[in-house]
Amino acid sequence: MPPRSRRHTSATAAVLGAAVLFGTTGTVLVNAPTGANAFSVGSVRLLIGAASLLVAAWARCGRMWLTPWKLPTTALGALGVAGFQLCYFLAVERTGVAVGTVATIGSGPVSAGILHALLDRRPPPTRWLLGTTVSIAGVALLGLAGRASAVDPLGIVFAVLAGLGWAVFASVGKHQIDGGSDSTATMAAMFGGGAVLLAPLLLTHSPSWALEPGGLVVALYLGVITVGVAYTLYGIALRHLQAPTVITLTLLEPITAAVLGALVVHEGIRTAGWVGIALVLVGLVLTATVAE
Repeated sequence: MPPRSRRHTSATAAVLGAAVLFGTTGTVLVNAPTGANAFSVGSVRLLIGAASLLVAAWARCGRMWLTPWKLPTTALGALGVAGFQLCYFLAVERTGVAVGTVATIGSGPVSAGILHALLDRRPPPTRWLLGTTVSIAGVALLGLAGRASAVDPLGIVFAVLAGLGWAVFASVGKHQIDGGSDSTATMAAMFGGGAVLLAPLLLTHSPSWALEPGGLVVALYLGVITVGVAYTLYGIALRHLQAPTVITLTLLEPITAAVLGALVVHEGIRTAGWVGIALVLVGLVLTATVAE
């Protein structure tokens, strides 16, 4: 296999691995103490995750990663991280987990494609457009099948803003990595900034649940695994794939969440949900073959 193809395959495997780790979040949260609310969980997760990324960056680069950053883009990436977390929580609070997640995950690739087209001044590849459309349709089927509850318009707005934040920090990460920055250090800087921006939430949403034995395990898993390890893999993917492709491939996340929900929490998957899973997989195959 040529080196370019090998790098493409490794990067694809890295983002799919990250998506699987993202998909475990909901199942782990089921075991969180009752005092764990979305805001405190998100803030604690970011703080622990940012610390994990900093340790990983130090291990990879020593002092090299402390080279002065392009502060404006790093700050923009940090705002994207914080906006993604906060707006997603607000969306879920107003629309429920299913609708909020589907709207966020569905809008993220679209926002990334628009940003990429504006920055590169050319439309996204046709295969990416097709794969993303098919995958988003599959996510919608998987997440919304059989749900007829009213949708809060403001919740959808928050979800779209969360998707935009996701696209922003992925695009900033890609820009910095292409400029020679280490991928793990780039993630550490953005997530560290995002953690600082969301830390004030802990003044009104107590993190005391994380001090309980079960809560500590949940907090460490969410921070170290679903942020530290997952976003290290995510950064590796951004070295060799465009940001829209990386975000679309992350749509493996809801499949992981649905399958774990069925196996661990005994949440059934309806026929329409299985059709949705099949569509997502078809879309991911199409997107994974996009030439970079």
